[in-house]
Amino acid sequence: MVAHVQKCEDIGEKANKEYFIEKSLKKMKADWVGQNFLTPQFKNTTTNFIAGFEDAANLLDEHIVTGQAMQFSPFKGPFVDEIENWVKKLMTVQETLEEWLKC
Repeated sequence: MVAHVQKCEDIGEKANKEYFIEKSLKKMKADWVGQNFLTPQFKNTTTNFIAGFEDAANLLDEHIVTGQAMQFSPFKGPFVDEIENWVKKLMTVQETLEEWLKC
């Protein structure tokens, strides 16, 4: 093994960085559990509006940046599809929120 120290270190470093990506993806997904949007009634009308999305919007911005960084990581190999799907979902949520806010 002494003759292969550098190779073992490289493999260990790669595995560590892949584990960090895996752990980050799981954490991001867990952060969204329990995120709710409120749709209270506007005054005495039958119209509702969206409220309480500030925390979600901040979380969304943070996760989009993190997800996009993961897309460019040389260690994303085992998680490429999961990262791509997650970033697409985040972008869809962002677009939907923007449209709701326009209304």
